[in-house]
Amino acid sequence: MSPRTGEQNAQIKDERREQILTAALKVFALRGFAATRVGDVAAEAGLSHGLVYHYFASKEEMFYELVSRAVYYSGQSLVMVDGMPIEPIEKVRQTAKYIMGGIEAGQETSYYFLVVIHAGVMESSPERDKFFQGSTVAVDTMEKILREGQRMGQVREGNPAEMSVMFFSAIMGLAVYNITMPGFRMPDPELLVSMVSK
Repeated sequence: MSPRTGEQNAQIKDERREQILTAALKVFALRGFAATRVGDVAAEAGLSHGLVYHYFASKEEMFYELVSRAVYYSGQSLVMVDGMPIEPIEKVRQTAKYIMGGIEAGQETSYYFLVVIHAGVMESSPERDKFFQGSTVAVDTMEKILREGQRMGQVREGNPAEMSVMFFSAIMGLAVYNITMPGFRMPDPELLVSMVSK
């Protein structure tokens, strides 16, 4: 058997890191930051405690990596939808379908929402605040979409910033229900669209 190449070693390292983060996502979402220990993550990943420390210096590093991913991908998703050549109300509809479909398809999306909620209620610190930079991209982009929808007569009157916050608050609530309520069935995305449409 020939020795592994540098590329193969890098791939194995990336896969192991993702294995740890997948386990950490579930544990942090269900237990919260304070109640989670590195040993809990190691057990969920099926790895030794020491091996987890080989990839992450602390539970804070794992946690904030997950928060950073959640913030980045939610913002990018909205920017992508906003760039579509469709009417504003269709952008709202596509956003609702996309996010609610992700929640319904598996628990990972719900776990990301829960991790962000946990992070949001933690005491503020320079380390925590660094990971929330850019965290308003999704809400700000939806506000822009709603404002354009109002201009075109597709979105009801009201403060678009407040409506955007309500839109995402409803989605976060659905993510929590998906994790905590046995047998939960995702409602029709049109109910979410009806919150803002004329």
